[in-house]
Amino acid sequence: MTYDIEAFEADIPPDIQALLGGAETAYEDPDRAEQALHAALDKAPDNLALRVATYTFYFYANRLRDAMPHAEACLAISATALGLPQDWRLVGPESASFSGFERPQRVYLKSLVALGYCRARLGDVEGAETILRKAASLDPADRVGAGRLADVVARGGIDDEDDED
Repeated sequence: MTYDIEAFEADIPPDIQALLGGAETAYEDPDRAEQALHAALDKAPDNLALRVATYTFYFYANRLRDAMPHAEACLAISATALGLPQDWRLVGPESASFSGFERPQRVYLKSLVALGYCRARLGDVEGAETILRKAASLDPADRVGAGRLADVVARGGIDDEDDED
């Protein structure tokens, strides 16, 4: 789940940014970065930018089980912002205007894709495909790539381009 992180930085209060100073060295000292993220989350558990950063930290560390709760939190926060049910299975194209690509819609869709991707990588192919197909149904233009990724998952991880040999 990649986001325009600069757009989110303004949403992190200065006191939380100060706590995150230790997370800047994520690759040099992942333990210190993780501690900084958790200290910040203790103070601001509903801060979307912080949840995105924490998801990203775990995702790039290939700790997908640890990343998933943060993708779920991003989904819940964006669902609230859009006035959607917390259960993504109850959301349909008529639930909100997904035709635009404003921040809450984009975050919602990317969070669904993040959850689907993590599930696929963890072996829950059926669950992954269900989530990705939901995201694709909300984004028929496939701006976040959910439909294509759902097709790859359905083919057991084989991309169309892999079959052209």
